[in-house]
Amino acid sequence: MRHAFGGKARFTQSLGTEDYREAKRRAGYWDAKWRGEIDQARHGSSDPLERDARYFREALRHAPEEERELILDQVDARYQSIVERGIRREGLEADWKDDRIYDLPEFEQAERFASIAVGTALPFTEHLDDYGASLHGKEQKTIDQRKARIQKFAEDFPKVQDVTRKKVQKWVNDQAAEGRSPKTIQGYVSDVRSYWNYLISIEAVPEESAPFDKLSLPRASSKGRADDRRAPYTPKDAVRVYRAALAEGDALLADLILLGMHTGARIEELCSLKVEHAKDFIDIRDAKTGAGVRQVPIHPAVKDMLERRRKESSDGYVFSGLKANKYGDRSNTMSARFSRLKTDLGFGPSHVFHSFRNTLATMMENAGVLEGIAADTVGHKKQTMTYGLYSGGASLEVKQKALELVQYPWSAEGG
Repeated sequence: MRHAFGGKARFTQSLGTEDYREAKRRAGYWDAKWRGEIDQARHGSSDPLERDARYFREALRHAPEEERELILDQVDARYQSIVERGIRREGLEADWKDDRIYDLPEFEQAERFASIAVGTALPFTEHLDDYGASLHGKEQKTIDQRKARIQKFAEDFPKVQDVTRKKVQKWVNDQAAEGRSPKTIQGYVSDVRSYWNYLISIEAVPEESAPFDKLSLPRASSKGRADDRRAPYTPKDAVRVYRAALAEGDALLADLILLGMHTGARIEELCSLKVEHAKDFIDIRDAKTGAGVRQVPIHPAVKDMLERRRKESSDGYVFSGLKANKYGDRSNTMSARFSRLKTDLGFGPSHVFHSFRNTLATMMENAGVLEGIAADTVGHKKQTMTYGLYSGGASLEVKQKALELVQYPWSAEGG
């Protein structure tokens, strides 16, 4: 951004006084002025009135409590001077009881200046980047998703002053009427509320403001919740999906499906699986949940395929040659290929790649495998206190025997 300031690396200004208190007061002005210029360079505002208002807003944000009154007096004086310019032009008396004053374009300008200066006309996304930077420990993908939702919300609420509980409730109702799912709406409200709390923390909005509290949010019906659940493929359908990938000549996708059928792993877990973690067993180290971090025995049906993939790998991954996106995810392309395949076969949105986990869990249950062993194998959280909190989990040997009870009906599909 230095090019906007003639290549300057820092600002300097003589304060012209030896009095400490006066120097501090003058420094506050220059600090606000420079922050405003930097803000202008970032946001590209060429409106002198808005630029001046931003100077004062920055000064108010950073000023100690004892100096805020002085800055507010300066805002008021600037407001008066804007209106008085119009009064002089029209040859009016400076009488604020004269209704004609309130019709002046300068009065509207003064109102806009004051609302920006004291923060009531703050653009809703003004501090969005700073908010994103404050989300320590969150994955960049999660941060970007939150920011995208907040930006989408800001399309209907461009200024902070637009956000009231009544208007937010209307927005929620409108989203529901347009067919947004309760889960989606709740996600939006949760992310925007989090951003609003950040604005409170930096004193960009009043602490007592609570436009996201006590909202009436839509709830999913019991039928809707059932519809949202992932549906397992039947064993026969799982084989059909696998064979369809082979028939299309997509050996990479077919092998991925085969491994999903026998591990219950997420597609990203498999696409990110390294050769060194798929030798004697499949070591899933980077899972979405704590229960998902696990060691899965190698089913005989995938043993030869894994050995071939390990030997052919050119980049250290079992599924070699996949490109990672900006978040480091390697499964994007394969997810799209799988989605097209299963849709072409007539499966709807409740059937996804992760449905193979449901399939595997169902087959283990039908084979008489104890729930705790099945949970350790497919990566589900155990429901009991004793096993869930205190158990170290089933051994690989126990899980191997349980997994080998799972046999897909290959002969029913012709071979």
